[in-house]
Amino acid sequence: MSDDINKIYKKAILAIKISLVSVFISLFIGLLSLWVLLNQVTVSVGIDKKLKIIETHIGIDSSKTKNLESKIP
Repeated sequence: MSDDINKIYKKAILAIKISLVSVFISLFIGLLSLWVLLNQVTVSVGIDKKLKIIETHIGIDSSKTKNLESKIP
């Protein structure tokens, strides 16, 4: 009888360990996906800022060239 209880106890402990490992793995994957999402958002925001800066520079340069072209006889 005690052998059966020991086997059941060992299997229960093993099942608890496996479930804890699976919970930690799922939490790790969740945190990793959040980190990737955060990096993607910050990169896209940085790209948007740089594009706006480039657009303003191009706008200023294109207006200067249009003014120069209109002055040429």
